[in-house]
Amino acid sequence: MNHQTPVFQVVGYKNSGKTSLLSELIAYGAENEEHVAAIKHHGHDEPLKVMHHGTDSYRLHESGAFMTGVDSPGRLQLELNHPEGYPLEKLVSLYRFFTPDLIVVEGFKQEAYPKAVIIKRERDLELLKLENIRLVVTWDDSLTSHLELPVYKLEQWKEQLPEIYKLAKGA
Repeated sequence: MNHQTPVFQVVGYKNSGKTSLLSELIAYGAENEEHVAAIKHHGHDEPLKVMHHGTDSYRLHESGAFMTGVDSPGRLQLELNHPEGYPLEKLVSLYRFFTPDLIVVEGFKQEAYPKAVIIKRERDLELLKLENIRLVVTWDDSLTSHLELPVYKLEQWKEQLPEIYKLAKGA
């Protein structure tokens, strides 16, 4: 059986609230016994930190393994080297192997998955040109009052989570 887990992105510029909103969406899913998986795009210049120095997994990684995994009761950790970065579609395929109920993605603005766009400032309105926008979260409803898409005020996000979660799952 090919499990096609729905994918939902949250995009916005730095410090717009992406991680906070996704954390609340994930917590809502978990509270409702759903398994939500998350992919975060790290668009900064500094490299990610590898597994903790001094551990066996760190030694294996530093020996040159392109992929290092640590499996323990209740947790799996993977470290994967890739010079170019993997396309989101490959990451989604990997995540779908674990059959979550929903995959949420922070970032990857140009991808075509259904998405929420966060509008914090007037200059953020350019994000409305992205494809497959399902909803907008706004810091200032005067910037988004003209939209025909569902628009949620930032301070109302939590109260609207059941509706937003359904939209994220494509229901």
